[in-house]
Amino acid sequence: MKCKAALMPRMGDYHDIVVEDVYVDEPGDEEVQIHVMTCTICHSDIHALTGEHGEYEGPGMAGHEIAGIVTKVGSKVTYVKPGDRVLCSEVRQGCGQCIPCMTGHPWHCTSHTRTEKLFRIPGCHTRMNGERCIQTCSGTSGFAEYSNAHESMLCKLDDDIPFEIGSALACGFMSGFGAVLNRCQIKPGESFAVCGCGGVGLSAIMGAKYSGASPIIGIDTMPEKLEAAKRFGATHVLNPKECNVVEEVWKITGFGADHGLVAVAGKGLKRQMMDCTAEWGQVVVVGHGHRRDEFCDELNYFDFLKGKRLTGCVMGGVTLRRDIPKYMEMYRNKQIDIDSLLTNRFTLDQIREALVDSCSGALKDVVYIGCPIPEDLAHRP
Repeated sequence: MKCKAALMPRMGDYHDIVVEDVYVDEPGDEEVQIHVMTCTICHSDIHALTGEHGEYEGPGMAGHEIAGIVTKVGSKVTYVKPGDRVLCSEVRQGCGQCIPCMTGHPWHCTSHTRTEKLFRIPGCHTRMNGERCIQTCSGTSGFAEYSNAHESMLCKLDDDIPFEIGSALACGFMSGFGAVLNRCQIKPGESFAVCGCGGVGLSAIMGAKYSGASPIIGIDTMPEKLEAAKRFGATHVLNPKECNVVEEVWKITGFGADHGLVAVAGKGLKRQMMDCTAEWGQVVVVGHGHRRDEFCDELNYFDFLKGKRLTGCVMGGVTLRRDIPKYMEMYRNKQIDIDSLLTNRFTLDQIREALVDSCSGALKDVVYIGCPIPEDLAHRP
């Protein structure tokens, strides 16, 4: 089948991305084909397209925050049927029967291929000249009208949840909100600081507010993002260009933050958050750069001697079909504000403009792919 897709003819500058016709494979036995309706932009897409997450040869595709409608299913698919509304995430639903799944670690399910092995492999799209496109950042490529995905990547999307909200739930929101609930596990009254107030950081602030944290400190160099942090629940905001962040966090908390979260890349920022955190506290790292740039050689045993912890969290540590339905209910009850994370809307043909806007500091952009942009959203700021 032929469809439109956005791709990089060769690894390089994301400004080189083009939209062209491609062929999409029939889904495999355990795969579904999705008519992609929306795909929100994650900075991981940009890093992957430009080779920052690993070099690749040939044309590259990205887009992993997908919501759409199932159009075809493979012979062994049991979870969904054609016509179902779904979101598609890098987080895979485990089998529920292996030891990792039964001990609460579905990310390490032994029945499915580990997600990181799916980076930079040939995908389901082929250019008209016969070149197979590379999936650069996930188990599927969502910047296309149609794409295939393993059924374990899917969670059904309730009828009253807009596709664009489903896309945001698929990665950006869960990465911040889920990290706070599942990894930080904040108790009411404990303090929280987050470095980076983009979509992930703001979702973490929502998680901290929901958990009863106080104070909640947002740290960023962009004034507009600090203003957004206050709207989402931060009680204090700090700009490293204007103050000594470590000193200010200690003034606010008295002993350092009970919980710190790093939502942007840069090992110096991890050192900074370690210094902002109490001796008994915990630092959770979500944001990262290339593996070669993430050696933490500035840390020392004495940083941990009194019990301070440093850990990581991928995709919020969520269990896909357990947590996403809860988040949909929270959205429905207005306990979380995902709409305000979505700053601009673009069509697939505007993908280059969308990527530029995302890099300029937008919280999270929406790319409408399989449907026209509704009139009431077309001109929303």
